[in-house]
Amino acid sequence: MLGHSRGIGPLAFRGADRALATKFAVLGSTLPVAVATATNFDSHHALFFVGAALAAVVPLVVTTLSRRHGFAFYAAAYGGIPALTLMQSYSGGVASGYAVLSMMAMLWFGLQADDRELAVALAVFAACCYGPMIVFGPPAYQVSWGHATLLLVIGCTVAGSLRALSRQVHARTRKLHQEATVDDLTGLLNRRGWRQAAAQELARAARTGLPVALAMLDLDGLKLLNDRAGHAAGDRLLAETGQRMRETLRAGDVVARLGGDELAALLSNTTVEGAVAVVERLRERTPSDAHFSAGIALWNGQQPLEQLLQRADGALYEAKARGGARTEVAPPTLSSVTARQRESARPRRHSAA
Repeated sequence: MLGHSRGIGPLAFRGADRALATKFAVLGSTLPVAVATATNFDSHHALFFVGAALAAVVPLVVTTLSRRHGFAFYAAAYGGIPALTLMQSYSGGVASGYAVLSMMAMLWFGLQADDRELAVALAVFAACCYGPMIVFGPPAYQVSWGHATLLLVIGCTVAGSLRALSRQVHARTRKLHQEATVDDLTGLLNRRGWRQAAAQELARAARTGLPVALAMLDLDGLKLLNDRAGHAAGDRLLAETGQRMRETLRAGDVVARLGGDELAALLSNTTVEGAVAVVERLRERTPSDAHFSAGIALWNGQQPLEQLLQRADGALYEAKARGGARTEVAPPTLSSVTARQRESARPRRHSAA
C-alpha cells in the first residue's frame, strides 16, 4: 500500500499460526492447570474447581477468537486472571502454591497485549491480589499483604519486561519486512511487495465485486537523462516521481516500482475513466521535463495478476510507440493486446535500468 503507519501491537495469528498458538496454549496453560487440579484432588474446594475449569478454557478461547470478536475475546482474556485467583481460595490465597499460576496470564499479556490492554490487565491483577483479602478474608483467603505485594511486583515485572521485548521484536520485524518489500529509492513497494499487496487487493475486489484498474507508467526521458547527466540525476527523477505518486494517489491504492523506470498503480474501486482521471491528475503535477507514458487496463474480475500486467504493459507500449507522454487503454482481452503489438514493426521496448 502507499504507506500505513501501524503501531506496534499484538501478533496476528492466521491459519497454521493460530493452530500452533492453540497447541502452546494447551501446553503452557491448560496442562499446568490440569496438573494442579490433579494434585491433592480431594482436598480442593468447589471454588477451586470452578476457577480451574475457567482457567483451562480461557487460553483456548483467546487463541481461537480474535479481537474482532470484541466482548467474547476480552471477557476471556481478562477473565483468566480472576479464574486463576479462584484456585487460591481455601488453599492459602496469595500465599498458596497455586498463586504462581497467575503468572501464566501475565506472560500472555506481556507477549500479546498492546500498552492499553496491558495497563488494564495489571489493574485487574492488582485487584485480584488484594481484593479477595479485603472483601472475603479468612477462611477463603488468608491475609498476607507481603505475599500479595510480592506477587503483584513479580507479575508487573514479568509482563512489563516481555512487553518491552515484544516491542523490539515487532519493530525489527516491521523494519525487515519494509526492507524486503519497499523500494528504498522511491519509497514505493518493490516487486516482492507488489506481488503480495496486489494479490490481496484483487482477492478483496473479487469478494466485493468492486472494479479495479491497473495503471503502468514509464518515464519517457530517463535513459537520455542518465546518459546526459548521470545516474544520480535519474535517481532523483525516480525519487521525485515516487513522491508525486504517493501524494496524488489514495492510501489504499497499491503503488510499486517494478524495476528500472517502470511503475505500477493498482487502483481500487476505480473504473477506466477514473483511472484515466488519476493519471491525468498526476500528469498535471509532473514537470514538463519529467513526462511519462501510461497504459491502463481494467480487471475483468477473474484474470490473474500477470495477465492484467501484460495487458497494461501492452497499452503502455502502444503509448510509447505513439510518441510518449500520453495514456492508452488496453483492450479487454490479452489476445487483442498481443495482436496489436504484432502489427507494429518496432522492437519491444526495454525499461531503462
